[in-house]
Amino acid sequence: MDAMVEDRFGETLESNHRFAHEILKNYAFYVNSGPEQRLELLEAARPVEAGDGQTLLEAGYSCRDVVLVGRGRIRIYIAGENGREVTLYYVQPGESCPVNLSAAMMGIGAFADARASGDLAALTISSRDFRKLSQRNSALQDYVFSATVLRFGEVIALIREITTRRVDHRLAEYLLRKFDESKASPPAAEVTQRNIALDLGTAREVVSRRLQELDSVGAVELQRGKIILQDRLVLHRVMRQKSSA
Repeated sequence: MDAMVEDRFGETLESNHRFAHEILKNYAFYVNSGPEQRLELLEAARPVEAGDGQTLLEAGYSCRDVVLVGRGRIRIYIAGENGREVTLYYVQPGESCPVNLSAAMMGIGAFADARASGDLAALTISSRDFRKLSQRNSALQDYVFSATVLRFGEVIALIREITTRRVDHRLAEYLLRKFDESKASPPAAEVTQRNIALDLGTAREVVSRRLQELDSVGAVELQRGKIILQDRLVLHRVMRQKSSA
């Protein structure tokens, strides 16, 4: 039986499920499943694409599919009546989204919004199929549980950051992280002030003022859609001064 399943699995990968396999192999529940269970996942998955900024899910609405990211990422956020948005987290390839999982698995309205961040290539599995598969697949059950717990911890940490730390400190830390990721020389953060505000959960005007302050003390240089690192030590010193003020 196992040999037959392996043969069927190999044949499947030679046909129209190659794309699904390339995405699913980034997910632990797929890797840790047996051949027959992997085949079931491949057959249930459907490819989907979305452009940058495209709305994928709106708060309050039900979700009919579980989404698994292969390329790009998904921004999960909440929006207030005044239009201000707070980013909760990003879903990267191989990661999960408890907002999506809870809405799909439990048939309830989503408690946040979701948009594609960058061009998105992903798989969808209908909530009905996902529930059936999880009942027979312990690796998938573990995935759903651990994904929800880990993301919940991230959201709590974000709330703590927003409510207890100064914007000055969080902005400096944010920029240093972006500079560390940069391959440019000198390091540059290619991000708009609006996106910084969304990621930090504050107003664009606040970010603009704080960036101008950092520019005035020689920590960074502001350009259109880009922030250039000028002096890392000054930026660290500003962080310490602001956090101890």
